[in-house]
Amino acid sequence: MDNKFENFKLKVNKLVNHYSIGNFKFVIEQINLLLKKQPNNQFILNLLGSCYQKLGNFNIAKKVFLRVIELDNNNLAAMNNLANVYKDLNEPKNAEEFYKKILEINPNYINTINNYASLNFKLNKHEAAIALYKKAAKIDNNTTIVHYNLGLVYQSLGKFKEAEFHFREVLRIDPNMNIVDRIMGRFIKYDKNNNHLKEMLQKIDNKKLNDESKINLNFALGKAYEDLLDFKKSFFYLEKGNKIKDSISKYNVKADNLLFNDIKFFFENYNYDEKIVTQKSNKKIIFILGLPRSGTSLIEQIIASHPDVYGSGELNYLEKLITNNFFKENILKIPNLKKESGQELIKKISAKYFELIDDFKSNKQNITDKAPLNFRWIGFIKILFPNAKVIHCVRDPKDNCLSLYKNIFDESQNWTYNKSNLFNYYKNYYELMNFWKKKFPNFIFDCKYEDLIVNSNIEIEKLLNFCDLSWNDNCLKFYNTKRLIKTVSVAQARQPLYTSSISSNKNFEPFLSDLFINLENLTG
Repeated sequence: MDNKFENFKLKVNKLVNHYSIGNFKFVIEQINLLLKKQPNNQFILNLLGSCYQKLGNFNIAKKVFLRVIELDNNNLAAMNNLANVYKDLNEPKNAEEFYKKILEINPNYINTINNYASLNFKLNKHEAAIALYKKAAKIDNNTTIVHYNLGLVYQSLGKFKEAEFHFREVLRIDPNMNIVDRIMGRFIKYDKNNNHLKEMLQKIDNKKLNDESKINLNFALGKAYEDLLDFKKSFFYLEKGNKIKDSISKYNVKADNLLFNDIKFFFENYNYDEKIVTQKSNKKIIFILGLPRSGTSLIEQIIASHPDVYGSGELNYLEKLITNNFFKENILKIPNLKKESGQELIKKISAKYFELIDDFKSNKQNITDKAPLNFRWIGFIKILFPNAKVIHCVRDPKDNCLSLYKNIFDESQNWTYNKSNLFNYYKNYYELMNFWKKKFPNFIFDCKYEDLIVNSNIEIEKLLNFCDLSWNDNCLKFYNTKRLIKTVSVAQARQPLYTSSISSNKNFEPFLSDLFINLENLTG
């Protein structure tokens, strides 16, 4: 009996190791074999659910965690995991219910305190998030994720001193968590005597650095040397960071090309019927979209400074609803939306979107949704929200692509780390936006970044008129507006308008000439 137990324990420990390095599919296969002998083992069931969660199979993960809770309704780990799945599924009420249950059982369960704070941050409830993170820090001041998350909240509020304190705490606890070095670089203006720059130069020489640390430090040093106006050295580090990131990102260029072609093919032949009834709501959505780094955060900050507008930030709601309802095996499959079943689907999706928006508990009629890549879904926006406003942010192609090359994004933007992929994606974007503007000539408002910087009063008035909003001076003083900004533009969007970002590509032209020539040939 002891040998069997030891053998089982050895197998589980090996699976935990495989889980820690990301071999989730292998772990799932092996756990399913173990469950034949021990179908009610809560530990391996929890591990199984966590694998599905990591793979993005949230509904399967939910079933597994519910099964564990049926076996033991006080299993805090399973309850915490289930709450996190509800958060991933954009079901915040269910997530909150389980977080509260856990904290009733164990008020000091630090993982749940941290996750509950994260939910509040996601819903822009920054005061509640900070209070919970601080509670977690009191329980254990040496938990990196708590200080990291506190740093993110303070950074989003523009409280950079507080943010730096907590990021420094992360590095005190774990000097190898180099993502913090990169994030601090967003709001630090470097000079040659800057201590953080010296620290990063020491770290980058460490031959034991893993790829993630190399990536973060190279991007951070690229930004630091740009501040020092040493563009050759800046590009040296940026290119190193991009090459490593590209080598591990496994971007599928063919899949994106197919997606853009499929979108145009479907909507080319789709005739809009204004009689299709969508979900009625007293909320009007202002979609702010375009390529990332095209000015979307700045424009949202301007519009959200209006007293009649709630700025909800970069939401994944529309993306997930479209993916869940119009994709099969990662390929776009759109049913006949004119049929009764299609019209019911449209109603369901639009209703779900407004339900998600209501979680922000705002009484303002106008809500911004600033997810840049929603430019791919403008055809769906026209069907689902015919009364929505669509603002397309446009920036000089060379400045825009340079800015993309200088930053790290989430996995949906792995096309930015390779100059060839970057140009290919820009081409797809450029052609799709031309397609949308021909299809819906009065539905999309182009806001040009350069015009906004040079003629701010005139362009802001045009923006507000398009959104059916009255003039308000707060929109000119947008940098004073206290709201969360969760994007890489957090520092820029809190400053008055400045011209140094216009034609910044000239500083890097010697190193990106092929990309820039291709962009010129494409856009004229």
